[in-house]
Amino acid sequence: MKITTRGLTQLSILTAALFLNTACFGLFGNGAEPKSTSNSAVMPTSTVANPSLMQIAPECSDDLNANSACQKNPIKAKELKPKKLITKAGGEVHNLKSIQGQTITVVERSNGYVFPELKNKIVILEMFGKNCSHCIKEMPIMNKLHRQYRNKLEIIALQVEGKMSSMQANALIRRHKITYPVVPGHTATNLQYHVQSTYGWTGILPFIMVIKNGVTEFTYRGQVTYDEINNDIRSIL
Repeated sequence: MKITTRGLTQLSILTAALFLNTACFGLFGNGAEPKSTSNSAVMPTSTVANPSLMQIAPECSDDLNANSACQKNPIKAKELKPKKLITKAGGEVHNLKSIQGQTITVVERSNGYVFPELKNKIVILEMFGKNCSHCIKEMPIMNKLHRQYRNKLEIIALQVEGKMSSMQANALIRRHKITYPVVPGHTATNLQYHVQSTYGWTGILPFIMVIKNGVTEFTYRGQVTYDEINNDIRSIL
């Protein structure tokens, strides 16, 4: 069979396009609160001779359950737990406890969150999933930032992708050498709901907020690079 130069070129482009991978991505509401929003990388659109021949889905995990590994279902109002304490400003107070045993208080504000135990520290609040490959790839970055800014920054990570047993949770922390507090997501349902309603979080994982003095300065959907988040943190130190 004779293959023309034009046909060979189209075939090469198509073959290359089929091997492209993408980071997790999704819709994100344009909230007025964050001063700056940094998005994860999204695969550029490829042009082929016949676009109908190519359909590329976002790769969110190395697991067979790839379609849901980096996208959790939003919290519904009926799933909320009774509010135990409300501030005078109307924000809920969330009393959390990490898997490692730390007590963490999170107070809602209209444009961020206050962490009474972490005064004068920048706080990274992260929603991640135990099976999300992009979340796993981001853990060394979080560990590095935690070491680098130990006296100036704290990281609080909510594991929101299904409930884990105590044994599974501790194994996850050991396996990935996590040095920062990890909070079981099922104990922070109301907080997740507030992030959804305030910042338009659609369940994309990972989802990160950088908070200083009770104000959310930066938000990121999907995997973020070390340079990107480090530069943003340095800008508000």
